[in-house]
Amino acid sequence: MVKLFFLCRRRPDVTHAQYADLLLGGHVPIALRHHPTMRRYVVNVVEETRPGAPELDSIGQLWFDSLDDYRLRLYDSPEGERIVHEDVARFMGAADAYATTEHVQRDDRPRAPLGTRSPGVKLICPLRRRPDLTHDAFVRHWLGTHVPLAKRHHPGLVGYVTNVVEAKLSPGGADWDGFAELWFASAEDATTRMWDSPEGERIVRDDIAKFIGWTTPYRVAEWIQRAMPDAR
Repeated sequence: MVKLFFLCRRRPDVTHAQYADLLLGGHVPIALRHHPTMRRYVVNVVEETRPGAPELDSIGQLWFDSLDDYRLRLYDSPEGERIVHEDVARFMGAADAYATTEHVQRDDRPRAPLGTRSPGVKLICPLRRRPDLTHDAFVRHWLGTHVPLAKRHHPGLVGYVTNVVEAKLSPGGADWDGFAELWFASAEDATTRMWDSPEGERIVRDDIAKFIGWTTPYRVAEWIQRAMPDAR
């Protein structure tokens, strides 16, 4: 199973609100109709971006059994491909794609019906390694050292997924090493229960400095559009 991330930006003549409406109300039904090999589909509309972070309007997440199912068997027909491309051109200015391996670290989050907004607060954090580390060294530290610390010292986490970038599919995209997803049951939990203690915060932040060169959180509204049969 491969999980793709699409970091998407709107056309300059389209507002963010218009973009979100065209994505959720127009594009999603088209994608569900004409992408037969897509096993799971999640749309994350960006609601808050930190100052200085790259501007994004949405982050798409698509699961396939193999990368060839995306590269070679994405569309149901040439006509379906034409319909999808024409629709995307109405609102999207650019999208950078990444193939990742997903590692579910915690999953106690409540679910909403398909096609509705998920409850709680979700953060997506693109991660770039320190320049003195290789990608493999970054991954070893992230999964082997940092994940246990994060799970121990973030008591409000109800969901935590680490996604290791295996390939950048867009030549012009930024060089990301991974994407972290964090869920909290409420906005209050995302603040008052972010850390178990000041010492826990220090431990996690000190560890972040050991392997991450740059990251930023995007607060997003999550919309699960297609779920695999065995998914909760």
